[in-house]
Amino acid sequence: MRLLMSNYDNSVRPAKSPQSPLDVSFNMALTQIIDVVWLDAGLVWNPSDYSNITVIRIPSGRVWKPDILLYNNADSQYSSAVLSTNVIVTSDGQVTYLSSAIFKSSCQINVEFFPFDEQVCVMKFASWTYGGYQVNLTTDASEGDLSNYVTNGEWDLIRMKVDRNVQYYSCCDEPYPDITYTIILRRRPLFYVFNLILPCVLITGVALLSFYMPSDSGEKVTLGITTLLSMTVFLMVIGESMPPTSEKLPLIGKMSFILPFLTLETFLLHMTSIGMRGREVPAVVKRIVFGFLAKMMWIHLDPPDHVRYHPGNPKTPFSAEMQLATLSCQDDVIRRSENGGTSPLRLPRRHVTSTLSTSASNLSSPDAVDCFERQFLRVLNKVYSTIEKNEVRLHEQDRRDTIKLEWQQVALVIDRLLLWVFIVSTIGATFGILYMSPHTKLFTL
Repeated sequence: MRLLMSNYDNSVRPAKSPQSPLDVSFNMALTQIIDVVWLDAGLVWNPSDYSNITVIRIPSGRVWKPDILLYNNADSQYSSAVLSTNVIVTSDGQVTYLSSAIFKSSCQINVEFFPFDEQVCVMKFASWTYGGYQVNLTTDASEGDLSNYVTNGEWDLIRMKVDRNVQYYSCCDEPYPDITYTIILRRRPLFYVFNLILPCVLITGVALLSFYMPSDSGEKVTLGITTLLSMTVFLMVIGESMPPTSEKLPLIGKMSFILPFLTLETFLLHMTSIGMRGREVPAVVKRIVFGFLAKMMWIHLDPPDHVRYHPGNPKTPFSAEMQLATLSCQDDVIRRSENGGTSPLRLPRRHVTSTLSTSASNLSSPDAVDCFERQFLRVLNKVYSTIEKNEVRLHEQDRRDTIKLEWQQVALVIDRLLLWVFIVSTIGATFGILYMSPHTKLFTL
């Protein structure tokens, strides 16, 4: 070894001539092992001259090593990532550098199909200062060494492909070879299925049940808002499970955008409040909702009893007669009251009939009888007015009840329409997501 290293300079490329390229074989195993082999013309000896020694081991710092680096490195401590070990040198000058290394490289992450996603990561190795005419980087394998690979609990290693690429730059005529390892990983979705997807399905089921609550119920809106808040929490959990990126939106996030249909329940509650204020349903809305949507949704609606009430001051055939009787008999009543008699106008209502009948039995003149008949008609007119006011009030209440029922029926039809839209959107989005997924075997976990 002393003889070999006496005139050796580890800063000089060990080629036979300055013009001849040095072939360097580069291989990597996915267990932190890098295998680099090249021929060093300065480390050749005759084994017969040295007790048939054919292999020696020299510290790697004492021999020339190719400056092969990871181009897409993402580790600030790259110098400490590669462990310096001894090199194995054979008598024909072949140098084998077996080193252990932990690399951190940048990788373009695509989370569109999360948690059923596949990631393709590339590791590019090449010489930093030598071109292809000085260091010819080669590889003798088309696949990476996976013999000692330890299975990961979150990812499945699908493939580790090796390619040798040659690039030409505008600055130089010589080629620049590199060895590129393409690592294809597939996420194991079992953890995310039970912790994200199944709760999302349960929340969607709860949202579906909210459509069966009465449209005028405030709890309907409360349940919808609670569902939206739950989905927001799950979206935050999903966001924390993925790297921050704005290039692709995950499919499970797109699925969550269906639930904002539940915010339309507030619109249905507003419809019911309109009916309580007595505003009639527009004719156009009646034609669309009752004539088209109700039939399309297979909803049978009982037509409400329409109240045809025309407000005004109704006159009865005997109202004028009652008014005249009151005017003509008023002087007589006042006169009898001044002479010590009892006027029916001053009696309580429950005593009017008995007073009139008693007084009428004690009178014998036709004028007095006629006056008391007119007085009786006056009392009857008051009774009729009271009954008429009650009838008007009942008619108005019936009209408001009819309007309220119509608005409730409109809300029922629209609620059923939103239910079908929600179901169709959920099913369509689910099958669309499964169709867009790169691997549809969801149960191959």
